[in-house]
Amino acid sequence: MNADALRVELVRDILETDDVRVLEQVKRALTRILSEARNTNKVAEDEVKYISKEEILNGIREGLTEFYTAKKEGRKQKTLEEWLDEL
Repeated sequence: MNADALRVELVRDILETDDVRVLEQVKRALTRILSEARNTNKVAEDEVKYISKEEILNGIREGLTEFYTAKKEGRKQKTLEEWLDEL
């Protein structure tokens, strides 16, 4: 899968998620992974660290699991609009 297709898939998954806690977890995971990638690039330009598909999917899976748990427990969740307003 190429990078553009993966981006589209991730954006679609994110936009379909209404659980703010899930989105916050995905954001934290992505921020952490991107930060690690940037730090790795600073250390050695010839050693490029990529975010593996597995790492991305694990982050999404973690967020969705939390989403469904919150939904089962009946916890009120923020809308995507509320979440975006916080950014």
